[in-house]
Amino acid sequence: MMITAHGGSFNSGRNSNKYLNHTAIFEADAIEVDIYKMFDVLYISHWPAPFTFYKKIRLREVFKLVKETGLKVNCDLKTHGIISDVIKLAKSMGVENQLIFTGCVSEEDSKIIDCGEAWFNHIKGIKYKAKNARALKERIDSYDNPHFVGINLNYHRVNAKFIEACQAVGLKLSVFTVDDIEALLRLVPVINGNITTNLPLVARSILNKMRNSNDKKE
Repeated sequence: MMITAHGGSFNSGRNSNKYLNHTAIFEADAIEVDIYKMFDVLYISHWPAPFTFYKKIRLREVFKLVKETGLKVNCDLKTHGIISDVIKLAKSMGVENQLIFTGCVSEEDSKIIDCGEAWFNHIKGIKYKAKNARALKERIDSYDNPHFVGINLNYHRVNAKFIEACQAVGLKLSVFTVDDIEALLRLVPVINGNITTNLPLVARSILNKMRNSNDKKE
């Protein structure tokens, strides 16, 4: 199970230098940034920034950081049509295997994505419900792309029945943004993909305790 430090963890500000400079203390497997493109330049911002574009951090700087640290980077794509540019930049910097795609990831991107891993926030025509777990898994498998990993959804939409149904068919789950400690205690032991949280240290502590307990049992 992977832990992603949500953009702005520890009140560091989303898509900010402060957030990027604090990655060492998150104890996370991945960081998260929101991505837009303007004037052929990829930059990080939660909202489009046509008037403050020149102040925004370039995605290139984020890729430099993950190359140095070995962290994965969740590229939350805020618009369609930029994924090929993100991949091209990542490959030029040697970090393509550290990419995680969420947000505007479409089924048509199966012809583009050839590195990292991609999670679907939406799959056309299939609702994210327990009764549809097998259909969701079969749809993802039908793209015949090993980089398509599973589905990404708000943790409030995930209950025990849904998790059990996904586990039964081998469908991986990524959930966001889990900032409630009780929810982390419930979800860390059972989510088989990723948890995005503003409390990565809490999630890491729960995961470590769970693993230590399992090691003692063995």
